Amino acid sequence: MRQRVEVKCPICGKPFSLELEISSYVTAEAAAPQPKKRTALVLRGHEAKVDFVLRAMRALASKEPSGVVEVDEIVDLAEKVGLTRVEVDEIVAMEKDAGHIYEPKPGTVCFTVPPERAKGRP
Repeated sequence: MRQRVEVKCPICGKPFSLELEISSYVTAEAAAPQPKKRTALVLRGHEAKVDFVLRAMRALASKEPSGVVEVDEIVDLAEKVGLTRVEVDEIVAMEKDAGHIYEPKPGTVCFTVPPERAKGRP
């Protein structure tokens, strides 16, 4: 069964007719809004990655009187910005080799000089 419908253009206001087939129709349901996904900030550049890891370590160390930070805590923060555990481990190893941090026991790291006393360090 066909039905003719008079419709007005929402843009120009000009009327026109439209023929619809009534026996078959499509219903349009409003789709539920998709929750916004939080995308991780992806750090680019080696210096930005090193800076982030050191800042994360500094923030975590400030919470502990001993200044000792678990590497897993650093990895948890780093994964939120797109770094992998391998990248964090490489940065930690590089900073240990440079003498900026040391590993008092396996799985934990600590600054050799407290960050507030280090000069010329970010």
